[in-house]
Amino acid sequence: MLPAPTLPASTTAAGLLIGMARADRSGRLHERRLLRALGWMPGQRLALDVVHGLIVVQPAPTGSHVLDDRAALHLPAATRRLCRINHGAPIVLTASVAQQTLVIHPPHVVARLLSAHHANLPVGRHER
Repeated sequence: MLPAPTLPASTTAAGLLIGMARADRSGRLHERRLLRALGWMPGQRLALDVVHGLIVVQPAPTGSHVLDDRAALHLPAATRRLCRINHGAPIVLTASVAQQTLVIHPPHVVARLLSAHHANLPVGRHER
């Protein structure tokens, strides 16, 4: 049995790489820069799980998901439905190289996080 995937414990943004992708009709995501930074190559076996509405991906020798020949990650239809990911919608990805973890943030989660952030900004002040 595989250990449960966990979200990166890094408390600083400096430890995270950020990318963006769009799932095609088959649910494939292409974000080669982050996958290369993680050192993941085609054929890499991965564990994929949903944690707090986010998709957490980590290497696993017996993982049931594999990067295809083009280094694309396929998100199963059930996972896409659970996380409300529609093809073509922009998806934010974060990678923690130190923790070998890729986190996929569905659009509605990103919108909720940004809305909360904007609501907490002081009114009338602009920083440069």
